[in-house]
Amino acid sequence: MTNTVEQTFWELLKAGLWERQPVIDAKLSNTEWAEVIKHAKQQTLIGLLFDGMLRLPVEQQPNEVTRMKWFWNVNKIEQSHRKMNHVLVELTEKLQEQNIPSLLLKGQSYAVMYPQPLHRQCGDIDLFVGTKNYEKTCKLVREWGMSDSGNEESPIHLQSSWQGITIELHRKVSNVPRLSKHFPLLGWCESELDMSDTFFVPSTEEKSVRIPSPSFTVLYVFFHLYQHFLITGVGLRQLCDWARILHVYRGMYDYNELEKRLSTLGLLHPWRVFGTLLVNQLGLPIDYFPLYQSEEKKAKKVLSLIKHDGNFGHTRGQLKPHSGSFVWKKIKRFFFNTSRYPSVFMFFPKDTIFGYVSFIKDRGSIFLDHFNKK
Repeated sequence: MTNTVEQTFWELLKAGLWERQPVIDAKLSNTEWAEVIKHAKQQTLIGLLFDGMLRLPVEQQPNEVTRMKWFWNVNKIEQSHRKMNHVLVELTEKLQEQNIPSLLLKGQSYAVMYPQPLHRQCGDIDLFVGTKNYEKTCKLVREWGMSDSGNEESPIHLQSSWQGITIELHRKVSNVPRLSKHFPLLGWCESELDMSDTFFVPSTEEKSVRIPSPSFTVLYVFFHLYQHFLITGVGLRQLCDWARILHVYRGMYDYNELEKRLSTLGLLHPWRVFGTLLVNQLGLPIDYFPLYQSEEKKAKKVLSLIKHDGNFGHTRGQLKPHSGSFVWKKIKRFFFNTSRYPSVFMFFPKDTIFGYVSFIKDRGSIFLDHFNKK
């Protein structure tokens, strides 16, 4: 990225994130606008930067053809949200009718934190049902035609599909790489399943969906992105989610309790490293970030890896598997994920080692389950 393209990218991102006026010194060429849009796609931030672009003076915006193509990309994201929101409400209602409580993790509950919820690029539906009702839930979704024996099941969730939407039904929120450290998080989520009285209404629906409390969400959104950073890579969209959640939930959770939980989980240092990116790169006010302590040197190196990897590592190399047999895809995924461990090890060595061991165990379990089914 040239300096002009990079400056424009960050200005439009912060403009869309915080509804503020972007400041860009120069008028970009068509080629430079194409670069901005390319990087926005790689980080799954095409909708957010579109919102920022619309805040520019007309004379600084891209030409009409580029704007229209950009608009249609954003329109597709809006359509995906409408379909996903509808499926989410239907699914949670069907489970409730079977006396199965559930909590939506991530996804659509994060989208409503944004100024334009339909412009956050959506992925799949992660629904936590807990260990007690997990087997019953898996049986039901198969009876409902949402899943079959060919769907991939990991130690933490069953992946299924309904109306073209990928659904992950979670028995656990994570495949905890350091059980002694992270086990409290599993118990906390189980208690949230019983106790949480927090709901949200998807932006295109009228019925509410149950989600974890602000206290849990503020920590879990970071825990999840950090685990992905250690194993597959993480994109700027996940950092934007975290920034918006901290902004919206400010004052709705106990800072002292948060510090205790981060210390117990061994996450206080990486919390501050990634928090430095939220403040320095995304423009989150320091007052909105709890337990802030600048880790600028390490944060810059982490940012370089994030920009190189793209969203969940999608722009890194050609090893990411998309087709082939089960075994071949798993082999390619193994080398795809492990190729970045030396780089990550320099930042967080202990967590990287435990994450790698957890990844190996997880892959082994999936292989065994696959061949046992045969």
